[in-house]
Amino acid sequence: MTIIKYDQVSLENLNYSKPEKIGPSYFGSFSYGGNLNPLYIQTPKLKCMSGIASLKDKKNPFLEVEIPKGSFDMYDFFLSLDDKNIKETLHKSEEWFQKEIPLEAIDDMYKRTTKPFKKDTNPTLKFRLPVIQNEIQCPVYNQQRVFVDLDEIKEGSEIILILHIRGIKFLKHNFYCDCYISQIKLFQDTIESKYTIMQEYALIDEEDDHQMEYDTIFNEEIVNAFEEESRLKKEKEEEEDRLKKEKEEEEDRLKKEKEDRIEKLKQEIELKHREMEELTD
Repeated sequence: MTIIKYDQVSLENLNYSKPEKIGPSYFGSFSYGGNLNPLYIQTPKLKCMSGIASLKDKKNPFLEVEIPKGSFDMYDFFLSLDDKNIKETLHKSEEWFQKEIPLEAIDDMYKRTTKPFKKDTNPTLKFRLPVIQNEIQCPVYNQQRVFVDLDEIKEGSEIILILHIRGIKFLKHNFYCDCYISQIKLFQDTIESKYTIMQEYALIDEEDDHQMEYDTIFNEEIVNAFEEESRLKKEKEEEEDRLKKEKEEEEDRLKKEKEDRIEKLKQEIELKHREMEELTD
């Protein structure tokens, strides 16, 4: 397994596979480079926004991390990855879904990994923790390669993550980049020697995940969702155009009525003037 530092990944070498049906959703896996390897990346040092203990009871736990100053290029990496996923879906929509889907519909339905952040603040990102049989399964090591418990990760802890960027997952109403934490390096102030020292890192490899039957039937639900999004947007624009046109027509009508009244008043004044002149003569 090859781990690539985030700032050494070239998105031009990212390969997209055609989405296949897995249960109620569709999934298109990523591979990297000519050897079609899975894409595992290593992050810079990040700051935990919450402790792992508070996430253990959640069905889909996500660990939120803050990117420190000097490492904002990691935020830019995921920003570029989001943009590439949108463009790739646009360019391959006919191949994947047998229909050309408008960019507006794709952009509206895509859930970005990156979120806008305020000036003078550091950006944050959320990454999924793998759960097996209702338990978080993610090995954690400290800076001396000592295996430590997940609960050692507290709010404010400094960590480095190994992320598996798996691919794109399509649901009925949205789609997103499927990415999860494969391993964590925790920086500790005090190193306890009671834990067994591992000489090598052990990374989760999900290449042998449970095999699932792929249903290659045309994905009507996803296409319909895209079309529905596009239809609703078109209807909204048409309604806005109709209201705008009605408003303009009403304004023109009122303007014309005003002009007609003014003109009629002018004619009445002119008639009165003529009558006065006749009387004076």
